[in-house]
Amino acid sequence: MDVQTLLVVCADSDTGYRVAQLGHRAGLMVIAAIRRHSDPGMFDRLGVKVVHANPVNRRDIAAIFVNLNLDGLAVACIIGGTSLLNSEGNMNVVNVANEIGVRRFVLVTSIGCGDSADAVDPFVKAFVGKALTAKTWAERALLATDMDWTIVRAGGLLRRNFKGGAMLLDSRTVTGHINPTDLGDGVFRALISPKTVGRVLAAVDAEQAVDSKGEPLIAADL
Repeated sequence: MDVQTLLVVCADSDTGYRVAQLGHRAGLMVIAAIRRHSDPGMFDRLGVKVVHANPVNRRDIAAIFVNLNLDGLAVACIIGGTSLLNSEGNMNVVNVANEIGVRRFVLVTSIGCGDSADAVDPFVKAFVGKALTAKTWAERALLATDMDWTIVRAGGLLRRNFKGGAMLLDSRTVTGHINPTDLGDGVFRALISPKTVGRVLAAVDAEQAVDSKGEPLIAADL
């Protein structure tokens, strides 16, 4: 897949920064979209362009794409936080990108969204159910587009330095945890692989992965 320019939305998250970092290392022109209160310093040091945007403001999102060359443009959308950010924030990016003709789009959501709902323990779901519902709406918005999309559903984010590294699976029943930076590794791998177009992948640490149905854990073919 001929990706030349990478727009990372919510690049000021640990996962987003890692995706921006890997894109820069790969020689891509990287644009880091961060929230208005975030310090752009780490991106200035990295040497990538910074734009400020509030994801729930559609005009802010539309402004990011002004004067961008759509040829070879890929978008990695890693918005999280409040229910409004998880739903409207993500959907604003999805809808604007689709309307202007972006081809490649990767959306990061969570295990437990959509048809992976049964992978999440009911006790956990009681705490994060609203977030999962909001992110499921964003997934549905992306599925309704004709972009070359990939959805990466992340396991529970923990800052522990797990040793297994990011594992991507074609599974609706796997669960587990993952380090945010390792998640960035998995997201970038998915983004640059043409084999992931039209696929929904789960991302967990290889040492943390558990299948809720007892199925074998097989890494996705990328």
